[in-house]
Formats: sequence, C-alpha cells, structure tokens
Amino acid sequence: MTNFPELVAERHAFLNLRDQCETIIDTQRRLPDFVFRRSFAKYFAIEHYEIHRKEFALFLSMMAHVFKDDSVNYMTFDPDPEDYYFRHYEFFGLASFRPADLSERYLPVMSRNRHVDSFLARGGDVGAFWGSSLNWAIVCDRISWELALIAVSQDTDVPTKAGLQPIDSAHLSSYIQSLYSSVPSKASEASAASNMLAMNYPL
Repeated sequence: MTNFPELVAERHAFLNLRDQCETIIDTQRRLPDFVFRRSFAKYFAIEHYEIHRKEFALFLSMMAHVFKDDSVNYMTFDPDPEDYYFRHYEFFGLASFRPADLSERYLPVMSRNRHVDSFLARGGDVGAFWGSSLNWAIVCDRISWELALIAVSQDTDVPTKAGLQPIDSAHLSSYIQSLYSSVPSKASEASAASNMLAMNYPL
C-alpha cells in the first residue's frame, strides 16, 4: 500500500500493535458492556458519524499532544483485521499514524480514496482508536449503536475544544432509543441498553 504507508502490512508490527490494543480494550466485548480493561477518569460519548469529520482528526492530534503519544492507532474488530483484511487486501485492518502527520493523513488513509471496504465505510463497523501512551482509547460501534465512546485517564475538555459534540448523560437515553424508533418491538431493549451504557460509562 505505497499510497498509504500507515496501513500495517508487516505481521510482527501488527501483532505488537494488536497486543498493545488488548492491554486497554477487550476486543471480544461489545457495547453496552464495559469494553475497557480498566476504569478511566472520564468518558465521552459521540455519534459515530463524528469520526468522519476533519474535526475528529484535529481531536486525535490534540489527544496525542496532551498525552505525548508516539503514535495514534486504529484497528477494526469487525471485520476481522487478519482473517478479512489481510486475506483480501494484503494489509491488516490496522492503521498507525504519526501525530505530526495525523491531521493531514487521517481522512485519506481512513477512506482509502472512498474504497467500499475502507475503515470509514463498511470495513470499519466496529473498531478502536488508542494512543501509544495507553492513556486514552475510543471504541466505535456503528452496527448497533452508531456511537463512539472516548475514555481518558485524566479530566480534559479536548473533545469540545476540537469541535466535537459529546452526548451528555441526560440525552444518551433518548439518543439510543431514537435509533430504534422505527422498530417498536425494540423499545424495551433500547431502554435497558441505554441504562446499562449510562451505568458503565458515567458521562
């Protein structure tokens, strides 16, 4: 992938970064369960579409600066980074950015020139971002929740400074239930799920 050197194609690098991710995120768990390996000082919820915006690249750059990260990484959980991505495209479902280049490179790499299996299209249904400092992480799920949950090890207002629009606890329930508004039979499930999210992630 000469146009996208951030996409990891070497197995050893992939395994090292996957292990790094696993130290802070349980990649087998899904929302609304608690998906992190430890508690964090602060959580933010944002709508999934926010990760498609240039403001999100600015947010990642700011986080890398605050926490002095050497790299900012993204890995897809579904589709599988190895069984799907490496088999079909000869790179793993993982991108590793240098903070200095992140603002410029984020959208081109994540969209791969609008490829249908890019991380911003159907190829990134469930995945996570994290910094090499391991002091913050983001779990993204557009299959069930259209939601991304940001966890940070210290109180910070970086998301709002970067132009993101966090969903506060008062609006989380109505947001989740709105996702199921066209399926009345899911109303009770949505209510229970929003309660579990609110319990696991105090916003």
